[in-house]
Amino acid sequence: MDRLTRSGAQGRRFGIVVLVPALLLGCSEVASERAEPTAEPPILAVSAGPSAGDDDDRGNIRVAGGVDFDGGVRVDDVVVSPARPRPGEPVHVTMTISGSTPGLRGRVGLRTPRSAGREELRPTGAQTDPRDVFAELDLRDGAVEVDLELPSPWHPSTAILELTLSDGDRPLAARRGARSDDGRGFLGVVRIARQPTAVSAPKMSPKVDGALGEQTWERPPALLVESLDGEPGPQPPTEVWFAWDADNLYVAGDLPDDDLWTTYGAQDDPLYKQEAFELFIAGDRTGKRYLEYQVSARGITFDARFPAYRRGDESWDSRWLTAVDVDGTINDARDRDRGWTVEVAIPWSELCAETTVLCPPAPGTTLNVNVFRLDHPGRKETVATALSPTLRPDFHAWENAAHLELR
Repeated sequence: MDRLTRSGAQGRRFGIVVLVPALLLGCSEVASERAEPTAEPPILAVSAGPSAGDDDDRGNIRVAGGVDFDGGVRVDDVVVSPARPRPGEPVHVTMTISGSTPGLRGRVGLRTPRSAGREELRPTGAQTDPRDVFAELDLRDGAVEVDLELPSPWHPSTAILELTLSDGDRPLAARRGARSDDGRGFLGVVRIARQPTAVSAPKMSPKVDGALGEQTWERPPALLVESLDGEPGPQPPTEVWFAWDADNLYVAGDLPDDDLWTTYGAQDDPLYKQEAFELFIAGDRTGKRYLEYQVSARGITFDARFPAYRRGDESWDSRWLTAVDVDGTINDARDRDRGWTVEVAIPWSELCAETTVLCPPAPGTTLNVNVFRLDHPGRKETVATALSPTLRPDFHAWENAAHLELR
């Protein structure tokens, strides 16, 4: 197996890593306590009638009940279409307004459950999560319609439909119905169709030296998120890119880290027990015939093939090429590191021999992949992030693995 390792300062941008614990199973079990939320989420009392949340005959969601605001304004008859929107598509919302006055304005939002549930802190309607989407509108008595485009990727299974009102510069607080303590009105819970992260790879041949200097990696990266639920992981996030040519599939990662740590120094050491960059590749989602690759900041590698789910052959050796570039010092707790970057090249001949991926590769070829990063802030806690969340504590879960398309 060919390997390259190199260390040196790159002067890349890094910040303080925020700890977001997770519980996952990789090649070996890795466990930690999940952090308690900073505040209890509000209870959404939108199921006020027997038809609340039911699909109507057009496939929409009709929310029973309503919300009363200051000034005698009432919002009722909320309908969401489609009933289960997909990330990246518009969500059409209609509602009926009564008791409006000239100058009445509203702000409608689709919010992640996590951000909508944290109400201890902020001005009414403030955006606290980049995935939250809002629309401003003038209100009048009668039916009001608005379209909100659900961001992609979006991994939570629901979104909270929220409304805030103002009369000129004067906020109108929700007083009856599903509401928060700071006056926001909750119109309903929108169920979101599950959709794995989608990524693409341009046809290019980067130099595998670990430095991420080629134009290939100047494209917008994919960001790793919490592996269990897809919520944002540590900030700044780990970034990944893909590319391909006739010979190899290329993957690159930029991993911020203020304490580079790994004690393993031999091929096929259990890197997953400490800190590692992990890559899983398959041709389908059956959980059969897939490959696992790992590399540490020291350039030590682990590889295994899996003819069946979690039945690994660690004696198998890949012909992949790897390179890392370190910005800091490994295993020295006295200093503050910045992180490391990694590049790998995996031969198509290997992927097509050991998985159901078909050769020769061509534009439009698709693979199922996942990228994981294991970090241990303080060398005790475990933080696990993923390209596409597994939705259960298992790195080998394929149901929600990312969809990679060659361009």
